Order: sequence, then structure tokens, then C-alpha cells
Amino acid sequence: MLSRSPFPVAVRRAIRGRDCLALAAVPVVLVGVYLSPEPFRRSLTFSYTDPAPLPAVTAHFVHFAPEHLLVNLVGYVVLAGCGYLLAALGGCRRLFGVAAATYLLAFPPILSALNLAVPRRAVGYGFSGIVMAFAGVLPVVLSVYAGRCLDARIRPRHAPTPFFAALTLVALSLPRTWLTLGLAAAAGVATTGYAVSVASALRGTNPPATPAGPRTGWLDAFVVGIIAMLGYVAVGFSVAPTVRGGVVNRYVHLLGFCLAFIVPYVGVELGLFDVAEAAE
Repeated sequence: MLSRSPFPVAVRRAIRGRDCLALAAVPVVLVGVYLSPEPFRRSLTFSYTDPAPLPAVTAHFVHFAPEHLLVNLVGYVVLAGCGYLLAALGGCRRLFGVAAATYLLAFPPILSALNLAVPRRAVGYGFSGIVMAFAGVLPVVLSVYAGRCLDARIRPRHAPTPFFAALTLVALSLPRTWLTLGLAAAAGVATTGYAVSVASALRGTNPPATPAGPRTGWLDAFVVGIIAMLGYVAVGFSVAPTVRGGVVNRYVHLLGFCLAFIVPYVGVELGLFDVAEAAE
């Protein structure tokens, strides 16, 4: 029978200093850009009426208000920290690393380009779309972690369960229209369907080997990951639509969250990442 190590011991073994340094570089960049002269920061913002390749990337690292920067820093630390810890413990470190690199390097120009689909006379800036992407990868990481460390009957194919639950919260947080109510209903039905699939898997006979040993800490980490994802999504879409004369870009929040889930989920389903082994 496989044995589960005490949680603190497993954490010490799983965490790597170079990974933490790489993740910590992002807040350093955000703070560094914020402390630069305001005219320089304004040159880095993305204009929807005069788009350019370089600002399409740099705008996502620009902030002007300290509270805007602080919210995004806290969101990044919580979501990226939870995602990395769960991925390291669940044996999908490479999946999280590739996803994080994609969000930080490829998502900025992609999100900026997709924003052009909504014509407006404005400039875009802020890290919130990328932070929401780190919420988007959590359903995949959580499903892998749960299957390896809690119950081997849970599989990556169950990842849409928390994703659609979060999408339901998103729809309910937006202004009430027929479109948002329809989205909430559709996401709620999908959540129920996947939840039934999870319940059916857990009731199955002859379950595969699941690690034995103390669950203290292991289940707590899973619950914290769920709370972090759902909590940030709820906050990200329920904030006031205008802040200090600016408009909160909920569209880019939704794009970041959905694309960030789809990319790693498809990668796992196509077998691009080895996440099938049981925890030790």
C-alpha cells in the first residue's frame, strides 16, 4: 500500500528554491514598473485606437494606483502560491511551470489583441487579466492533486467541476441580463453534471490504490485552493465597474480565466503532461 508522508515533510521535499525565486520575480517587476516615472508608465499602456506590439505586452505590468497594484500583488501571491504548492505536491510541477510561463509571456499580447474585439476609445493596463489566469489553472491542478494525494478515483477529467462552479459565480456577479442569467444557468447545469460524475466515480467499486496515512494538511491544502480560486473569481467580477475614473475590464478577466483553464486542460487530456502516477 502507498503511504502518505506527513504534510510538513512533503512540503519541504516538494518546494524548490529556484521555483520560488522565479515566481517572486513577478512582484519585483510589477513594483519596479510602478516606481518608475509616470510618463514612462503611460508610454507602456495599450491604446485601443492606436495599438502597437510592445505596449500590448508591457501594459499588463503597469499600474498607477497603489490599491490597484496591491490587489493584483495579493491575488498573484495567493493564486500562484497555492497553484505551485498543489502542483509540487501533486506531481504536476511541469504542468504548472509551463502554464505559468505561458500566462506571463504569451497571454499579455493575446489578451491585448482579443480586447480589440470590443471597440473603444481607451487605454488598457494592469495585471488583473494575468492574475485571473492563475485562477484558471487551479481547477486542473486541484483535480490532479486530489487524484494523487486524496483519492485516486478523482481524475483530471473532473477538472471542469470547479471551473464551471467558478463560472457560475462569475455570471451571478455580473449585472443581471438575459445573457448573464443564461450563462449562470448553463454553467450551473454543467457544474451539476460534472459533480454527479465525481460522485459516481467516488462510489465506484474496487478503487485504485490511494495513499494511506494522515490526511491532516493534505485535505486542508485542497480546501484552501478551492477557496482561493472561488474567492478571487468572486471578488474579481463583483468589484465596482469604475475605479478612480477608470473602467474595470471584466472582459479581460473572463478571457484570462477561461483561456487559462482551457490550455492546460486540453494539454492534460491530450497526454502532453504525465499526471497519472499515484502519490508517494
